[in-house]
Amino acid sequence: MLSSVQRRSTIAAPPSPPAHPHPVRVAHVIGSLDRGGAETVSLDICRAVPATEVEQTFITLAGREGSLAGEFRATGALIQQCPLRPVSSFPVRLLRLFQSLRPDVVVSHISLASAVVLLAARIAKIPVRVARLQSAEDGRRTTPARRARRWLLRHLLRHTATDVLGVTGAALNFARPPAGDTRYRVLYNSVATARVAGWDRPTARRHWKIPEDAHVIVHIGRAAPEKNRPFLIDVHAAVRELWPDTVLLSVGPGGTDDLTSARPEIVDDPLVLLAGEAEEIASVLAAADVLLLPSRWEGLPGVILEALAAGVPVVATDLPCLRELSTQVRGITLLPLAEGPLRWADATMCQAQTSSLRRQEIRQSLRSSPFLLDHAVRQWRTLWQAGQR
Repeated sequence: MLSSVQRRSTIAAPPSPPAHPHPVRVAHVIGSLDRGGAETVSLDICRAVPATEVEQTFITLAGREGSLAGEFRATGALIQQCPLRPVSSFPVRLLRLFQSLRPDVVVSHISLASAVVLLAARIAKIPVRVARLQSAEDGRRTTPARRARRWLLRHLLRHTATDVLGVTGAALNFARPPAGDTRYRVLYNSVATARVAGWDRPTARRHWKIPEDAHVIVHIGRAAPEKNRPFLIDVHAAVRELWPDTVLLSVGPGGTDDLTSARPEIVDDPLVLLAGEAEEIASVLAAADVLLLPSRWEGLPGVILEALAAGVPVVATDLPCLRELSTQVRGITLLPLAEGPLRWADATMCQAQTSSLRRQEIRQSLRSSPFLLDHAVRQWRTLWQAGQR
């Protein structure tokens, strides 16, 4: 159960923001600007907030900018690289970069390791220092050394962050919020509904060369262990026992080795479409009967918000963050992975038959929720403006 601190999912906006002669300077620290949930949300916000109001700089740690770098620059955002390696010199290099940029706000998107980033920001006397927690875990096996490291980072975070924001209560719990500490709160990720509009079902099916009368299961997500993509193939096979024409359309960056190494036969299967990274997903969702998300862990998956905004029902793993999401929007069916492919296939076929009226209710439910872009932008504006007070 979430505490009262964790349930506080909004930041009260001031009646009228103060005028400043210069834009607020915000520095984001992030792994890279490749396609992903945090990156997509950040790009949406950059598009919604003009650079004349908030000057956003993205500091990437991966030694490269990422595939979305051009789109970020098109919004007026700036990009700097501060490679994590060599690790020994990283804190000093980051401190010097902060001293050069002189931001009003630092937002770190790298889970508990944000504590190190925000220590450098504190030394640089940056007034607003935000840790953004995107996931309910870090995906690493718990060992005594890693448990000690997490404890140390959580402790350091309490002394370096002015704000610790989880994308859900489950993600916030990973920071172990001290009781009554109002710096720790939920600020939900959001979806730009315009990004999933513009396609109708027949046009989308033709675009993907899918028969109009086929059943279509869609998955959108990168090739990563936590996404558990080989499970999709097992569910698809079980569905085809009853619906032989069912198509599985898998979209996402990172290649297809995780799928083809587990199930080599799908390479020649005309009903399995491995589309790789897509420039836009509106056509994917317009072609879909149901979205499948068998992840092992998540934070707040933007793809679910996008699917619901398009009226596409979702079958996903029963995770704490998704249980939290399902209390606020319609259209999500949750199952444990332990239920196995046959049970998942039953749920998938049931949701694939969702009526047009029900799909409209799903769409409207999302549009009446706190997960809209406008809602998130208002909260971020309020937080950033604190850097100039």
